This record gives sequence, C-alpha cells and structure tokens, in this order.
Amino acid sequence: MPDTLLARLTSALAGRYRIEREIGAGGMATVYLAEDLKHQRPVAVKVLDPNLAVTVGADRFLREIRITASLQHPHILTLIDSGEAGGFLYYVMPFVDGETLRTRLNRAGGALPVDEALRILRELLDALAHSHGQGLVHRDVKPENVMLAGRHALVLDFGVAKAVHAAREGARADRQESGTLTSVGTSLGTPAYMAPEQAAGDPDVDHRADIYSAGLVAYEMLAGEVPFKGRAHEVVAAQVSMAPRPLQELAPQLPPALSRLVMRCLAKRPEERLQSAEAVLAELDALQARDAWPTLWRRLETRLGRAGALGTAATMAVVLVGAVGLLLKSSIDTRWVRTEAIPEILRLQGAGRADSAFIVAEAAMARAPRDSALGAILPLVARETELLTSPSGALVSWAPVDDTTDSWRPLGRTPATVLHPRAIVRVRVEQPGYRTRLLLSTRWNQEDGVTLDPEDAPHPEMVRVDGGLVEAVMPGLSDIPAIQLNGFWMDRHEVSNRDYKRFVDAGGYANLAYWTEPIVSGGRVLPTADAVRQFVDRTGRPGPSTWEGGDHPVGAENLPVGGLSWYEASAYAKFVGKTLPTLHHWNRASGTQMMSAIVTASNFSSRAPRPAQTRLGMSPYGTYDMAGNVREWCANTFGTQRFILGGGWTDPTYAFVDAYAQNPLDRSATNGVRLIKLAENDSTPRTAWASIARQFRDYSRERPVSDEVYRGLRGIFAYDNVPLDVRRESVDSSAADWYVEHVSIATPYGRERMPMRIYVPKRGRGRMQTLLLYPGSNAFYEDSPVDISVYSLDAIVNSGRIVVWPIYASQYEREHTLDSDSPRESAAYRDHVAMWVKDVRRTVDYLQTRADVDTSRIAYFGYSFGGRMAPIFLATEPRFKTAVLAVAGLKMERTRPESDPLNYLPHVTIPVLMLNGEFDHYFPLVTSQRPFFAFLGTPSAQKRHVVYPGGHNVPRTMLIGESLQWLDTYLGPPQR
Repeated sequence: MPDTLLARLTSALAGRYRIEREIGAGGMATVYLAEDLKHQRPVAVKVLDPNLAVTVGADRFLREIRITASLQHPHILTLIDSGEAGGFLYYVMPFVDGETLRTRLNRAGGALPVDEALRILRELLDALAHSHGQGLVHRDVKPENVMLAGRHALVLDFGVAKAVHAAREGARADRQESGTLTSVGTSLGTPAYMAPEQAAGDPDVDHRADIYSAGLVAYEMLAGEVPFKGRAHEVVAAQVSMAPRPLQELAPQLPPALSRLVMRCLAKRPEERLQSAEAVLAELDALQARDAWPTLWRRLETRLGRAGALGTAATMAVVLVGAVGLLLKSSIDTRWVRTEAIPEILRLQGAGRADSAFIVAEAAMARAPRDSALGAILPLVARETELLTSPSGALVSWAPVDDTTDSWRPLGRTPATVLHPRAIVRVRVEQPGYRTRLLLSTRWNQEDGVTLDPEDAPHPEMVRVDGGLVEAVMPGLSDIPAIQLNGFWMDRHEVSNRDYKRFVDAGGYANLAYWTEPIVSGGRVLPTADAVRQFVDRTGRPGPSTWEGGDHPVGAENLPVGGLSWYEASAYAKFVGKTLPTLHHWNRASGTQMMSAIVTASNFSSRAPRPAQTRLGMSPYGTYDMAGNVREWCANTFGTQRFILGGGWTDPTYAFVDAYAQNPLDRSATNGVRLIKLAENDSTPRTAWASIARQFRDYSRERPVSDEVYRGLRGIFAYDNVPLDVRRESVDSSAADWYVEHVSIATPYGRERMPMRIYVPKRGRGRMQTLLLYPGSNAFYEDSPVDISVYSLDAIVNSGRIVVWPIYASQYEREHTLDSDSPRESAAYRDHVAMWVKDVRRTVDYLQTRADVDTSRIAYFGYSFGGRMAPIFLATEPRFKTAVLAVAGLKMERTRPESDPLNYLPHVTIPVLMLNGEFDHYFPLVTSQRPFFAFLGTPSAQKRHVVYPGGHNVPRTMLIGESLQWLDTYLGPPQR
C-alpha cells in the first residue's frame, strides 16, 4: 500500500487500532500487524484492496463476513472484528507468532516429511469439516492461508472469499451487469489452488471445491510442487481442462493408496471426488491401519522365515479384522487427542481449572497413552504423588473441590505412586472398618501418610487434624512466632442450634461450674452469677440472643447457633468436654492459604446462615464452613478483645483471612462456635494460648505523607557513584533459547558485591528491551535462585527481551541479618529497604553500560514481595519506563515512614499493570489490593488492575499474555 494510503488507513483506524507495520500482501488484501487499543493485544488487520472494496461495497461485504465470525474451532483462526473506516474495508484476526505453510515449504525446498505433511493435512481437513458443517465454504484454501504455530495448523481467512463473492455478486446484480465473476488480478481464489468449477466461474461452488484445493495443498506438501504452473490464465485453463500428473510418479516412495487418495480429491467433476472433508479423514485413518499390515509381515518374515511367517499369518488371519479395527481406532484416538483433547486441556489449564484439565488428560491417556504431544503438556496439569496410609490398603479417590456429589474418581490403593491433578482437589480415603477421611489434596502428607481412625473411635462428629509447625498467614500477624502443634480433633461442622439446646436444657446457664472465665465489662470483673444472668434471648430467657422463649426458632435446629458471646462459647465447650481453638489451631485446620478453593463455595455476603450439615466450603482436613456462615470464637486475646475468625454470612470474602477480634461480650447474630479436642498427652506449648498483638491498617482512612516530608524520606536512598567494578564470572549457553551471563558488581555500601544473572535471548537483535526482576519472599529462605520459568519470565526472554535477576541484600547467597520479609519499625528493616533501593538503582547503572541494552526501554517486574516493595523502587528510580506487578498489595504491619510503600505510591507515575487473585490471603482484594492501585499516581488511562478468581498466584497463561501485551504497548514490540 503506498505511503499516502497507509497514512490514510492509520488515521482512519486511530483510536481503535494502531497500525505498526505491513506483514503480508496478496491479491485481495494487505495484512498489517496492529495493536488492539481497547484490549491491548496484538492483532492482524487485513485491509481489502481499495479497488476491490469499491466494487463490493461496504454494506454487503460486512453483512456477509459477519457470518464467518461464528466459527470457533482449534484449527480455525477466529475473525474477531470487521468494519469500514475512511473508505477502507477491513477485518481483524488474532496475531499468531508463527509461519505460514508457504514459508515452511520454501524452507524445505521441496516435499515435507510424510508424517508432518499428513499431520498438517489432517488439521486442515478438520477445520474444513467444521466449516462445512456450519454451511461455510472457504474458497481460497492455499499454503498462504495455513498458519503453523508450534505443531498446530490454523486456517486463516475462512469465508472471506465467499463474502467478497457474495458482495460482488450483489453489487453486480444491482447494476444489472453481466459477465464472469472471476477475473485475473482480483480472482476470488488463487489460480494454482482453484477447483475447476471455481476457475470456470460457476456461481454454485460448494464445499467440494475446498476438497479439491486441499488435495492440491496435499499434492504440493508430498511432491514438492503444484501440478500446474505458468501464468495465471494458463493455470486457470489447466485447472479446468487438464489432468494432474499422478502423484505416484513424482513421489514413488509414498504408499500407493495415499497417492490415490490425493488424486481422488483432484477429480475434475465435483461428484467424482470424496464428498466431504470427514470422508477424506476417514480414508486417511483407514490407510494408516492398512499400511500397518505390510510392516508386520516384514517383521514376521525376518524373524521366522517365509514358511513360518505364512503359518503365523494364517493363524493371525483369524484376528486380522480385529487388529485392523484396533489400528484404525488408534489412529482415530491419536487425532482426537491432538485436535480436541490437547487444545481443551490447555484452555482449561489457562483458565485456572487444572482439575478439569486433568479429567480430559485422563481420557486422553486412556486413548493414546504414548502420545508425545500429550506427554509434553501433562506436567502442566498432573504431578506424581505417593499415597501412604496407616493402615495400608485404603482406596484413595479424588473429586473437584466444587463438586459436592459422590462422583469420585479413583487414584489407587495405598501404597502407590499415582498421577494426581496439579490443583487443589478433594481427596477421599476409605478402608473397611475405619472412618473415611476427606482432605484437600495439598494436605496429603507424603512422608508419613494419612492416619485412619477405627469406626468405633470416639467423637465421630469431629475430624482429625494433623499436627505440624504452624505459621500465622493472616494479614497483620506475620510477626507471630511459629507454633509446633500436636495433632488434634475439630468439629466437622459449626455447633448447631440442636447441639446448643442440650446445654440450655441441661441448665447450663445456671451451673457456674461451666463459667470459669472471669467476665469483664468496662475493665471490671463482674460477679459470675450476675454476669451470666445478662446472657438471655429476645424474651429474657437464658440462651443465645437469636432465640426466643429459651428455644431456637422453629425449623432452625440444623442452622449454626448464633448470637453467642465468647463467654457462652467457652461455657458450652466445658459442658461438652472440649475447648475453644487457639488462633493457631484454627489456622491449621481452616486452610486460609487455600482461600481461592474454599470461599467460592462458602456462605458470604448473603441474607442468612445455611445448615450446619452442609457439604460446601470444605477446608483441608474435612471441616466445613470455616469460611463464612458464622464467625467462630477462638481462645486468644487481643488486648481486651477475643479473636473471632472466618467471617460470617453478612461479611465479604476477605473476612476469611482477616484476624478479626471483638469485645467478648458481643452477641451479634453472626457469632458462633466450633470446638477442638486435644489428646490427653498433648504437648503443644502454652504460648499457643497467649495474647496476640494483631496489626491492622485501614487504608481507606490512611493518607501518604506530604510532598515536603516525602522529599526528606528520599534522602536515605542517596549513594556515592563509586566504580561498578564489573566482573563477568561465567556464561551458560546450554539453554536452547538464551544464554545466561553471571555477572557481579560493587555495591555502593559495605564493600559488598552483588551477583546477578543476565538472561539474553539468542534470537534478540540490536539494543534490546530489558526487564529487571524482583522476586518473592522465598528469596530470603532459599539458597539459590530458581529457574525464571517459575515467574513465567522464560516467555519474556523468548519474546526477544533481556531479563536481569540481581541477588539483592539478604536474599539467596547474600546472607545478612534480616531473616524475614515482614515489615517492621526497626532501623535494621529500614536499612535493608535502603540497600534494596540502591541494589535496584545500581543494577540500572550497570545496564546503561551494556551495548546490547536499550536504556530507553527498561521495565520493572515485581512478584509478591517484589510487587509490594515496587512503589519505593519505582518512585526513586526514574529510568524505569513501565512496570508489571504480580500479586502485589499493601501489608497490615506498620513500618517506619521511610520504609512504607504507602508514602511512595502517589509518586509512581509510569504505566503500571497489576495482576492479582480475587481471593489472595496475603493481599486481600478490598483492604489491600484496591488501596494500592488507587494510591498509584499513574494516570488512570495508563494503569490496569486485572483480577482473576484465584489466590496468591497468577496463572501462567494470564501472566504471559497480559505482560507481553503491556510491554508491547509501552515499550513497543521487540526486534527478533
């Protein structure tokens, strides 16, 4: 397209698409790489030839082409938009980073390997079969319209030729013109791949024209050339009147039956061809089965001699029909796995449903257990798990976490090593004579196995919770020391109205033996008898505040009891011989770190509680509704308050991970109870029952420091410009797509050196864009960096960008005194923040010395801890052009003003992408993520917060897709 037309097109599409460059041209259209500004993604915009556009007219073309947008198939590149702008007719498809079949053929310089050609042919025919089933004919099947992305073929421009044909036909009828529709130069199809009836201008071309064109594509892939060559009009004439040279003559090594099949597709008369793409596929499957017999005969003849082979063959003739059937089935199974199962597995895994993807993978493994493509993607959705139980011989099954039916899928009998879904799922362990245990998969103890209790063991209403080292993972509790708990038992369900009525009916409110805890009001200890008399129902009778006349409402016996003070919960615990859980016991059983798998099935933000016998919202050890329904009193104090955890039915979902405490006299309707039972020899440290100092920051009320104070805070990050003293320690080029430089530089403090890893793409060109990584808090506890694929940054390197991973102070091999990433008000933490800022800025200093780094396009990537600390780095380092923050947010612990990210957020002005889970237990959506995003000083049009329904992680496909689009938008596409 001439520059003047290109300028007109760019102007016409401004605001919707940003044209970047031309990437292809043909007789009908020119193709441009563009950015979809609305969705921030790369797309291919095809613009109809201006002369052709005038001929067909906008209304008719757009009306016809919209029909093709309904095609959805793994081997069809979907049409996502079309329109008319500034006199241009255009249509839009996703941009696919691959090569066309034409490019592949050119690279081969002749025929393709037979297995590759047949794979591409199968996928092309599969796409045609789907299209024909929808009543759409392609009309322009050719190598240029087949895109190869990895091992998969995608057919482009479905229905476009049909749309142009219909539009031109309509326009011509309107003008009452006559003559053929097909003319050289603007042919609706490509001469070398036209069916005879299409070349002759037949207006009634149907799907059998695509069969002919697919046959020509197959002919070229197998023979290395098309049957007819020459000038356009000569090729058109040959398509109508000449028979192609037999494929067997050009490729004698091919099975004769395959050559005959291709030639049948090239019959001049449509009725003499195979009549559907499905029929061609069936013939290919049958060919594979038939071709297996000569191979088997040769093996028999080699091993047994001809006489022995004849005898064996006679015996085998009895089962030949069955063998052929099995081979045919194997071929069909392989095609199903490649064309349907694998795309569906990848789709489900990308959507965060690895459990459902595993189910599809199980079916695929059953049908094609040795398929290499399936084996390559299996680790994405499955992992090996060792099943051990005491006693052994238990049957272990699994079900999706949100499936409450009895549709369990067996894993195996213990002991066994099995494939297990790479997802949080429910696991059932059953053995005759023992109680069935239900677990969430991440609570499978692979070292010691799962202990089963005999059926006649006490407390059938409770579940076993395994002991272990428990760390408080709720926001505001990160400074609490970990506690080593013994195993214990916990109520499967919340205490119900029926359960609590036994306490009331037994005179529990009158028996002071159960009321041993001092009842405090206004800082004064009340006489026990007087204090207990204030715990009455709506009618003044002893009982919860939600009851009337000393009884629960009619029909509410199965609902969890509500309206309890902490003292009532404690008295009931003594009545039944159990105890209130400590925060640590409750945290161990609840599984707050698996919030994303639990709260979606829990009772939050609703109008009423649900029955205490529910099977929804299961926690790791088989308890239910620890999230939502009613809040559950715990033993520990916070000042004069008591912790009450899990949230109630009126609360938002983040209440599940909120370390909430309230007045122990509070008798709100949402206040309930769930109890634990300790072993007689329990040795849990008494510190588990100690008072806890909870921290909470209400960011809806807090404000960053003033600009004047902020300028003073920045002073601690200044450093002398001492020499970098760069040392290139080693280079590792073993990876296929990049090499890793191990470099170290001098820090501007403490006479230290900072190691770093520089990942340089082997396909990169010129001065490359660079992304600086700041990892998660695991960097404080591990000995060396993990592979960058853990953060999905292998895709960033493969896109043609450098990734640099510095080893910051106190992380990995750089040992310091800081043993935790938790914010604190100490000078030591403040000093480390200053070191981290200097490490970041010093790394950028180094990058400016490298000839392969485009210093005008440096981005920051922070994951978890690296995202939380990002505001300080981004506000103090002006050379970053954009940032991607994965699972970032504000913490509840207080720190010094100079170490507090809140004070730096308004001073971040570069484009920022935030990627978060809706149910993140470290950074809750409402109280942490949203304030972080709101305080960012970046203009609203240049900041984006993407939330997916998950926890403290981002699915790989989402992270890669969003990050690459963001970087392409604000740094530009990289050179490769």
